[in-house]
Amino acid sequence: MNDIVTIDGPTSSGKNSVGFLLAQKLDYQYIDTGMIYRAGCIKMLQNNVPSNQLEKILEIYSNLNIRFESDEAWKVFLDEEDVTDKLHTPQISKLVSIVAAIPKVREVTRGLQRKFGANGGIVIGGRDIGSEIFPDAKYKFWLTASAQERAKRRYKQLNVKDPSIKYEDVFKDMQDRDKHDSEREASPMRIPEGAIIIDNTNLTVEQSVNEMLKHIHAQS
Repeated sequence: MNDIVTIDGPTSSGKNSVGFLLAQKLDYQYIDTGMIYRAGCIKMLQNNVPSNQLEKILEIYSNLNIRFESDEAWKVFLDEEDVTDKLHTPQISKLVSIVAAIPKVREVTRGLQRKFGANGGIVIGGRDIGSEIFPDAKYKFWLTASAQERAKRRYKQLNVKDPSIKYEDVFKDMQDRDKHDSEREASPMRIPEGAIIIDNTNLTVEQSVNEMLKHIHAQS
């Protein structure tokens, strides 16, 4: 698995921005597996499927028609509709933390994630990619930042759409999400064995990517 790069880490650690730029530098495709769960949540809301209807949820994820584009800009398409701007609404973020913790849902999406990586040439980000999905990948990274910095990033992102949102609420939600992801029964968030840890609290996206490229080139 020399042509698969995994990037794991907590929410708002910069996986999307860093992963997308790294993929461009390597001429790879970028896949954010978290968006698979979020796209499924969009379908759940569209079809009024509550989080306790497991059979209907599994049906949605088993038939999820999702694709990624990362040419000039990174985009996510669901049923051939560009849903990139719909994936990080507070409603989706709240629902995805519940759905992504369901063992059978993770089992279904695991196959889809591996399918994306079947032909290699990808940078793939998430919370269990280097530990569960592609544990044999040659290049594995754990991208993180302080909780305060990650909350600032998420607040800035959400504030554009909702000026009434408060930083304190975003910070608390982030702490709750970190705790939930780390303690969940199915594929808990953890640093993959052999992963290079990069703390980008004080790094730009470009600097984070350069750090990764140093390690990749050193192992090539």
